[in-house]
Amino acid sequence: MKKFISVIIVAALAALSFCSCDSSVAQKDTLSIVCTTFPQYDYLKNILGSEENLTLLLDNGGDLHSYEPTARDIVTISTADLFVYVGGNSDKWVENTLRSAGNANLKTVALIELTETYEEEYVAGMEHHHEHEHEHDEHCTPDEHIWLSLRNSAKITQALCDAVCEIDNKNAPIYRENAKKYISELNTLDKEYKSVVEAAKRKTVLFADRFPFRYLVEDYELTYYAAFAGCSSESEASFQTMAFLIDKTKELSLPVVLTIDGSDGSIAKTVCNETGAKATMLDSCQSVSAQDIANGASYLKIMKNNLEVLKEALN
Repeated sequence: MKKFISVIIVAALAALSFCSCDSSVAQKDTLSIVCTTFPQYDYLKNILGSEENLTLLLDNGGDLHSYEPTARDIVTISTADLFVYVGGNSDKWVENTLRSAGNANLKTVALIELTETYEEEYVAGMEHHHEHEHEHDEHCTPDEHIWLSLRNSAKITQALCDAVCEIDNKNAPIYRENAKKYISELNTLDKEYKSVVEAAKRKTVLFADRFPFRYLVEDYELTYYAAFAGCSSESEASFQTMAFLIDKTKELSLPVVLTIDGSDGSIAKTVCNETGAKATMLDSCQSVSAQDIANGASYLKIMKNNLEVLKEALN
């Protein structure tokens, strides 16, 4: 895989060199910002006040953990003013791309460096990787899904605002005002989550699926059970895991079994058939496509919808 990506990088940069062989190429008059995932794209959209200068690489609803940059993606990154990526082990391809970019003015921000992180953990009943797969799956730690904390999102938004202001100081007052307003909205929603959890009958959620919501449950001190860890590539649960999820759903009288976006929901369907619980999707913001954005999808809208799902699951 590393060799394959290196070949793409060489080809992409060769194309870039061919297109830019004139050393007197004029500097761009506008910002060019490239993002890998939807949440960071949406933070920046709110900071800038528009999406005009933004490029989202994962705009087809694909998964961060399996993303491979195309030659076009690499050229886009290499000619940008700012490149924002998650920075976890799923982004190993970034290192070679940045080293080969040849753009001394390219500013980069790795989100995972902006806030404290949690290691992925295995809780009771969760499917464990087989020993021979463990080395392959070590790239799943630390947990990369930091955007699923509204508190992290507020910190990240401020840091991204600072980065944009360094590049475009002329418009810094506008960016800072936009960021201030957006952070206020994030903080307000965080308080709503806190109130809902404090008033809830239950403090436990169960995912018959992968579990990328570690940051959310830590923020509000919730207990969780799940079939797989957040970065797991597995999709079929063992008999022991299925039995555990079914028994735990019955034991806690859980009204809702949760799944995540992009899942086929097959495990949840089995658990629901055995328990009478309802299957509902909690959106991890990992499957947002360009079409979804065109239809009005936003990080805040997704997290507000998630709050309604959580409210039902806890009551």
